[in-house]
Amino acid sequence: IQLLSIVVVGDQSSGKSSMLRSLAGINLPKGQWICTRVPLIMRLQISKSQETEITIEYSGVKNNIFEYKIIEALNAATDEIAGVGKGISDTPITLNVSKSNIPNITMVDFPCITKMPVHDQPQDIYDQISQVIKQYITPKESIILNVLFTSVDFPTCESIRMSQLVDVKGEKTLAVVTKVDKAVEGLFEKVTVDVVSVNIGLGYVCVRNKIGNESNA
Repeated sequence: IQLLSIVVVGDQSSGKSSMLRSLAGINLPKGQWICTRVPLIMRLQISKSQETEITIEYSGVKNNIFEYKIIEALNAATDEIAGVGKGISDTPITLNVSKSNIPNITMVDFPCITKMPVHDQPQDIYDQISQVIKQYITPKESIILNVLFTSVDFPTCESIRMSQLVDVKGEKTLAVVTKVDKAVEGLFEKVTVDVVSVNIGLGYVCVRNKIGNESNA
């Protein structure tokens, strides 16, 4: 039986990584450039126990890890799959998390969509990322979550364009609008107009991303 998954997509600097860390309740790799270089499937399950259980799976490997080792384990697995550097791969990593204060949800994360290669990224980085994302957003069981920076015009976002290729009516598309604290006046009117224009059929929420020491709270 194919279960619903929330597939998370966003352009560069959309605030996707911060939003995911807050939603998942776990630390994830972060950085100025691409820090997610392979599909990351996060299977979160609420536990009645106060003990946290985490396993990481990839390429036939399955290991139990401590929560404070998540970033280290993900980085090591990514380097093993995609090589050291800025290259990407469509081979996924699955992170199974059983914890008392998380939602029951499966989310899939990807590299942020970038059109121009920087810092030794492959010249076809945009095409590579697009192909990987399309594999996951196409199935009917996939709910597409677009992470959108409040100050950009939503119709110009690559993540929206990709969503519309597989979900023209927006029937399985929702959005998180990030960094609302950086928005100019008229945020509500802007977001309302933009969301209607790009068919976000499942609605949207606005969030203020954590800043500074808040990320460690």
